[in-house]
Amino acid sequence: MALKLMYITNDEKIAGIAEECGVNWIFIDLEINGKEARQGHMDTVISRHSIDDVRKIKQVLTTSKLLVRVNPIYEGSKDEIDQVIYNGADIIMLPMFKTKDEVESFIEFVAGRAKVCLLCETAEAVENIDVILSVNGIDFIHIGLNDLHLDY
Repeated sequence: MALKLMYITNDEKIAGIAEECGVNWIFIDLEINGKEARQGHMDTVISRHSIDDVRKIKQVLTTSKLLVRVNPIYEGSKDEIDQVIYNGADIIMLPMFKTKDEVESFIEFVAGRAKVCLLCETAEAVENIDVILSVNGIDFIHIGLNDLHLDY
């Protein structure tokens, strides 16, 4: 499997430049639930992207795929996932998962309408990775070093 280059932006001009430079995935970051508590004290970027950015960026892409990181599983996950798919997400990333059940719910919500990317960034996800990887429908896994470091 080839290395995938990704660039986080909600700026159409920058997304176009990144695509021209060979970036495979343009990344919209919707994750906000719990992020301030985990990383607010650190010198990390907390994106303030919106669902409207999904459509805006999708309209400028011709070769790059649009990856959207949604929030960890919560009561509004299905609606959030439906909206990002409707607005053009090619790949949807699940952050902060811990269990096989969360991954199964996520894949059920995506329902084959986009590729599935898991963001492995919790100690529980690492400990449960063998059973998690037995779930059908996982297309990609990304290792999230910031939160994984904090969790350990």
